[in-house]
Amino acid sequence: MARKSKERIPEIELLRAIAFIGVVFQHAVAHYGYLPGVQLADGTLLALLVILSKFAVPVFIFITGMVLFYNYDGELVYRSFLSKRLKDIGIPFLIWSLFYMVLNHAVPGAVFGEILAAAERLVTGKSSYHLWYVFMMIQFYLLFPLFRRIVVKGAGRLRPGARPYAVAAAGAAYLGLMLLTGIISGMFTKMNIPVFTPLFTTYADRNVLYYLFYFLLGAAAGMNVPYWQRWVGRGQGIYWPVFIGMSAYFFYYLVQGFHKDDGIQISFGGVALLQPLMVIYLTSSIFVLYRVATALKAGAHPIVLRVLTGVGMLSYGAYLMHAGVLRLAYIVEGSLFAGSGAAVRTLAAAVLCLAMCCMFTWALARLPIGKWLVGVRIATRTRQPSKASGKSGATM
Repeated sequence: MARKSKERIPEIELLRAIAFIGVVFQHAVAHYGYLPGVQLADGTLLALLVILSKFAVPVFIFITGMVLFYNYDGELVYRSFLSKRLKDIGIPFLIWSLFYMVLNHAVPGAVFGEILAAAERLVTGKSSYHLWYVFMMIQFYLLFPLFRRIVVKGAGRLRPGARPYAVAAAGAAYLGLMLLTGIISGMFTKMNIPVFTPLFTTYADRNVLYYLFYFLLGAAAGMNVPYWQRWVGRGQGIYWPVFIGMSAYFFYYLVQGFHKDDGIQISFGGVALLQPLMVIYLTSSIFVLYRVATALKAGAHPIVLRVLTGVGMLSYGAYLMHAGVLRLAYIVEGSLFAGSGAAVRTLAAAVLCLAMCCMFTWALARLPIGKWLVGVRIATRTRQPSKASGKSGATM
């Protein structure tokens, strides 16, 4: 597809890096928070970490919407667009899905039912707990021309001053949808429609419809980046208090749930993404994190910016491998901090995982098949240095 190369939005890579860091910390907490003997003090710190890293998936979705609508504002050739996205996103996803299927599940036998179940795990991201997100994002790419057509036509019929209200209305509709997920699931169970029923029951956690608002918010930002940036700057008196207040609420909600009749029981199950109050919190977190990324771009040390930009560029491959790398981090951490509390061990494992994921992704990206493995190809240096540098083909 021939299209003009547009200037990059500098804060996007920073935002992508922060989101990946949030993912790693969430999954590290999921391991250490449920270990036997975790004390209330550690559980409290881990609860705070869970709340403050919940933004990760919505921020990734927002970034995808923003980048797609920013880059593809002209003619869209669906075949070329889809081919590029499936190569950059789909092939690494299938390779890593196969890796986790071998790692986490028994190799299927020659029985048709086992082969079918294995194929389903491979395609839907069921081979590992974190791949649901990629399966869901692929739906956004498949449906992007439809979403783009609807959004662009809708925006064209509105006065510029009315467009923020349209975004707010979409948010209100999304809140209503979150209230109806149980009813919708029951309806599709009764109808038993092939493909569609599983998307609203078994695979409801990865149904593109249930994350659409964050994508549309990104679309609104990508269609008018300067206006979005002004909006983020001027709206701090609204979204910061919402973010802080709801962080406190969810923190209290989690911690008070630790007290059971038979003692202390650590659990983080009360902060699932698909619930109305969480939608308000996560939407405010997108504004907060974008503001943080903007502040970093303006005032952070060049080394910090370079590191975060590098993490952002490598984030897709790092995301794909991080569930496996965390296992290695647990082993290394266990040999160094075995006698420490769960909070210290969580932080150590998360930092180790982040470092190893970036290092492994960077190494794989330098291979001739790096694009197929981690979604990005980093050109190796030759005797006559070229101005070309590796660019992330994957949009997380």
